[in-house]
Amino acid sequence: MAAQPARRMRVLLAKLGMDTHTVGVTVIGHALREAGLEVIFTGLKQTPEMVVAAAIQEDVDVVGISTLSAGHTRSLPKLARLLREAGAEDKLLLAGGVVPEEDKPVLLEAGVDKIFTMGADTREIVRYLEEWWSEKQAAETV
Repeated sequence: MAAQPARRMRVLLAKLGMDTHTVGVTVIGHALREAGLEVIFTGLKQTPEMVVAAAIQEDVDVVGISTLSAGHTRSLPKLARLLREAGAEDKLLLAGGVVPEEDKPVLLEAGVDKIFTMGADTREIVRYLEEWWSEKQAAETV
């Protein structure tokens, strides 16, 4: 019997609340697609509940939130909590955009797995995701 081809990583990108700046999330989406990842963009003005529902419906591996507004200290912890409550805590939760240094510990404590701030090299983001995916795949075959 032939071996099954490896499944591509699926990434959901979203913008929460009234944050409508799309340049950063668009650049990240293109970089991830060019790296061979499957990318789903939920669009603008999403609620944490909408993002969790989309993540489960689309069966994604990664949820990436782009934030340029000051709402991240409320919305990201809520999103992390809702993912856990929905039994979807196995999804990697990333944040990117404008996140002040003093907010990072709060977000990481709440369940955000990694934060990439403005100016992060897209190759660094892709490398991080590929390493995480490789470790996840190896753990699932054990």
